[in-house]
Amino acid sequence: MATAIQTLQELVSREAPGSPVAMYLTGSYCDGGLRPESDLDILLITRAPLQTGERRVLVEHLLRCSGRRATLQPGRPIELISLVQDDIKPWRYPAMRDFLYGEWRRADYEAGVLPRRETDPNLPVLITSARQHSSVLMGPPLVELTDPVPREHLTQSMFDALPSLLDGLVGDERNVLLTLARILFSLRTGLIAPKDVAAADICSSLASAHADIVDLAARAYRGEARDDWTELHSEAAATATALTDRIHAFRA
Repeated sequence: MATAIQTLQELVSREAPGSPVAMYLTGSYCDGGLRPESDLDILLITRAPLQTGERRVLVEHLLRCSGRRATLQPGRPIELISLVQDDIKPWRYPAMRDFLYGEWRRADYEAGVLPRRETDPNLPVLITSARQHSSVLMGPPLVELTDPVPREHLTQSMFDALPSLLDGLVGDERNVLLTLARILFSLRTGLIAPKDVAAADICSSLASAHADIVDLAARAYRGEARDDWTELHSEAAATATALTDRIHAFRA
């Protein structure tokens, strides 16, 4: 993991994509510790949007170094998000993401598709969490470069993220179910917790069949169980529907 971070830092220092301002470790690494299947989440903030060549350089580097299918040295999967400083301060919603690399999109990257600028409803959660829990790799503390996300924008972003999240259920059951659990937890408490912590909190209020499915996802996330969803499609879908119905109840 240290090698992956170091080589990415060296690349950013050498190539200076977008004229970097800062880089941070975020996510599970800084909030409760990495789980066996956790991504290594890295946030890059730049002065300017990345150019096509800069996007290609980052993608080619990450294809070599990220995840089990890395072509150079397999390791922990890396999720790299790059934001332009002027897109996030002063804060406004919907927020713009300049670049995203994640292993779930590897096939697209291998086919030559480059990450593009687009709005991202997940950014309010990412920035809120990272302002509380992040480790500086380069630059000033994140709170100096970002504004607090208003509660109403954080809430709206969770509703806005639902359609694309649910579209990805098949094949990504664990992550989708745990993300739904975290959304429900956040809407109820106003807090952002690690996925398995949120899952444990809401399980006590779910029907037993749905609680069992969420608990399986949480235990697999911690490396305590193997979650084979090939014969649990209907159970996962029913649990996702139950969680989504409870999330929508918070719109009232």
